Amino acid sequence: MNLGNRIRELRKKKGLTQEQLANALGLSPQAVSKWEIEASYPDMTLIPVLANFFDVSLDALFDFDITKKQQRIDEIMEEAGRYFWGNLEKAEEIYQKGLEDYPDSDKIKAELLSLYECHMRSFGRMELAERAVAIAGRLIAESADLFAVCSAKNSLASIYKMQDRYAEAKAVVDSLPYMYPSQLNDKMRCTAYLLRGEDRLAEVKDWRIIEWQELFIACDLEGLGYWETGDYENALKSFREAADVVERFLKGDKICYDAYPIGGSQTNHMCMYLEMAGCLLKLGRTDECGKAIDRAYDIISHAWDDDFEAQYDDIMAQYRKTYKEFGLDEYRECP
Repeated sequence: MNLGNRIRELRKKKGLTQEQLANALGLSPQAVSKWEIEASYPDMTLIPVLANFFDVSLDALFDFDITKKQQRIDEIMEEAGRYFWGNLEKAEEIYQKGLEDYPDSDKIKAELLSLYECHMRSFGRMELAERAVAIAGRLIAESADLFAVCSAKNSLASIYKMQDRYAEAKAVVDSLPYMYPSQLNDKMRCTAYLLRGEDRLAEVKDWRIIEWQELFIACDLEGLGYWETGDYENALKSFREAADVVERFLKGDKICYDAYPIGGSQTNHMCMYLEMAGCLLKLGRTDECGKAIDRAYDIISHAWDDDFEAQYDDIMAQYRKTYKEFGLDEYRECP
């Protein structure tokens, strides 16, 4: 804290000596001198008095710059991000040090929680669960940001589900509020609704892509719900609707990487056809089942272009996982 230096700067700016400042505050010159060399600090009750005397805000008195704080937090995030997937311990160390410096930062807490959750989900690091639950609890208890709290609850429920603690996951989910997109008066939606021409287009194009993704995910998850309850006819309908939404917004007539508005949605697209195949198999429509499987493999064979071979193992891991979950091994051996 550079409070002493700041008091000296403000005193000199007013053209006052230490003795004059001391007299104005009813203190001894020695007290002011000690402040300025940081041998001691003003009593807390004097802080607002000093701010009023110098006609500055408390932030200005303490030389606090929110922009500098956010810049430093962004630097912490960037540094930790370089180790996020390859070195969990190093990334965790950086985030934890950041929280020592900025204990109120929701952003750092959220990224640390994401680190734990991602490594639990992707690499089976279930020993991280206790740490993840603790940081989620801090966010939920301490944050004044509704979106940060909701995000933390989502992660907490996901962690509970990975631990087979379904009832606890449901309880967390049940505690979440409803927030419909039309009620979110953010920059994107207000620009689209209220501005005109190029200004409107600047945001509405991104909004369109976001809503496209939301719609096909909602259709796909509806299908999973029907699948889990054994309603294969409705599951098939929902999975088909999800694929229709994806295909309606593809650029051009060919399946290729650049055709997808959002990178990674190729995987969703592929899974939808395997999910349809699983429903068709359950319904005894085996000929259609085979065609849906072929379509899924055709998507992953072309949607990554030249990168398919380089990413083959990762892509096929998801393909095989979905293939097995939907019982397609009963019909045909997975490639």
